[in-house]
Amino acid sequence: MNTSAEAVQLLQEALAKTKAATGVINDLIVAHDYQDVAGLVTQSTAALLESAVALLQSNDEDALDAMERADDLLDTAWSIIDRETDEE
Repeated sequence: MNTSAEAVQLLQEALAKTKAATGVINDLIVAHDYQDVAGLVTQSTAALLESAVALLQSNDEDALDAMERADDLLDTAWSIIDRETDEE
């Protein structure tokens, strides 16, 4: 039987790996197209994972704040994509 504590632990592990991936993406040796977007998506992912942890810990306010951060990050990513595709 699974518990919320187990879920929180797995989410925190995923969060740590996501943050590590974000660091790698931001420090690539060779720049890639949409590297900035990939970084924003992983930052958004981290915020969603933080939100899930907060929800499982009955911390609604922090969960909603993290979801809003994720939404803002994705909005920024879409803005970059729109700007790049409009230029072509």
